Amino acid sequence: MGMSNFTLKQDGFASYTTVSNCFIEQFMPYAAGEFVKIYIYLLKCVNENKSELSISRIADAFNNTEKDVVRALKYWQRKGLLRLTFDEENTLTSLNIVSLTDLTESGEAPVKEKLTLNVTGAPVPGQPRDTVKEGPELPKKREYSQTEILAFSDQEEISQLFYIIQKYLGRPLSGQDTNTVLYLLDGLKFPADLIEYLFEYCVSRNHRSIRYIEKTALNWAENGVRTVHAAKLMSSMYTDGCYQVLAAFGLNNRQPTRNEAEFVSRWTLSYGFPLQIVLLACSKTMDQLHQPSFEYTDAILKNWKSRGVTTAEDVRKLDEVFEQSSRRKEHKEIPEKQTAVNTRFNNFAQRSYDYSALEQKLIGNQ
Repeated sequence: MGMSNFTLKQDGFASYTTVSNCFIEQFMPYAAGEFVKIYIYLLKCVNENKSELSISRIADAFNNTEKDVVRALKYWQRKGLLRLTFDEENTLTSLNIVSLTDLTESGEAPVKEKLTLNVTGAPVPGQPRDTVKEGPELPKKREYSQTEILAFSDQEEISQLFYIIQKYLGRPLSGQDTNTVLYLLDGLKFPADLIEYLFEYCVSRNHRSIRYIEKTALNWAENGVRTVHAAKLMSSMYTDGCYQVLAAFGLNNRQPTRNEAEFVSRWTLSYGFPLQIVLLACSKTMDQLHQPSFEYTDAILKNWKSRGVTTAEDVRKLDEVFEQSSRRKEHKEIPEKQTAVNTRFNNFAQRSYDYSALEQKLIGNQ
């Protein structure tokens, strides 16, 4: 890229420097700090009517190399926030700051992408919602030769990706790190921006182990995640949904297990319940069993799904019907009720439950 001056323009003009809330919420949390600085600096320059700018001038402003500045500009170009124009000699001639209101669905935000998860109990495109399908078979990891590594590194986008990952990890990439990144690119076919988000996501949760990062990537791949937006939806489901369910069960200060996360995925994605209804089922589980049970909560939600429950009001109406039915039965069948007192369904000390029977007792499906 040439180092001559280029023309800086913006869609619209303001007399002061503003940073869009959309940028702060949708872009800034997932970008390297140096990239954010350069974007904000460009906003400042254009609002000061500095139409002439150069790569070297930006580099001097932040004590960076010109190559660092180019990486930042191309990063924002990929995100759809900048439009770069080059001449025949690959010299940057103009840089246009795109108005965030002009971004379409092809940009990073706003995105109107629907997440589908190819996992047991989750909806699969072209299949009924109740169909169970195993996730895709993933390619096995292999060792890349030095020749292959050099060939990949010669590609500018991959070279830039290595640089960003090193920034996130705070250290140079080891041979194992490099091999894993190439597996994500070449084996799992993750796009570069998804790999960037993968490292940002894991590091933000204090996980810098390459093995942990790889396991997270495999989990995403198994669930059909192929875009940053899909990964954000899935990570939100795992963090918000799983942790709130654990809290409802009194299981604080620990990570959800894979089996527990799959239950939450089934409830929210396959059954289609909002988190409010899931937490209500968890509360009823604790009221009935006095201890956590993902299996029992699943039985409740499965029954609610079959009855068309979608809101807390629907649950309240079911409870009213059950209470009325219980009062009539108590009035007519007292001997049977007395006999039932000593069954194992009421003896919590045994900690052995017939989930189908408990579900029926709770919601009146006897």
